[in-house]
Amino acid sequence: MSKTNSNNRIIYFFLVLFLAGSAYLFAIDSRYNDPTYNSDWYAVSFVEPKSDRLDFVIENFSSRTDFHWELLADNAESVSQGDIEINTGEKKELRIPETVSDKKVTIRVSTGDDTREIYKNIKN
Repeated sequence: MSKTNSNNRIIYFFLVLFLAGSAYLFAIDSRYNDPTYNSDWYAVSFVEPKSDRLDFVIENFSSRTDFHWELLADNAESVSQGDIEINTGEKKELRIPETVSDKKVTIRVSTGDDTREIYKNIKN
């Protein structure tokens, strides 16, 4: 009878250990998957990556709100540019009406010292 009681204690101990570890890992996972946790970043992406449209999105999770963007052609000359203000936690889509006949187009977005670029090859 003593052996059965000892086996039950071991099973209960590992069950409590498993539940405590699972709860801890779920709490950490939900915190790190939250984009606002420890936030000091922004992302730039095309609205339609596979089309010839040049519209792009800036998603801001940083403390900065002022952004400067440039549309560069294949030969690195500026086709158009502008400034935009995006509050923290917001996402804004910028529509580019220009059509570029070059093969490679670069969109450069900068805020302060941080610069990000995205590229698209246009099929003619």
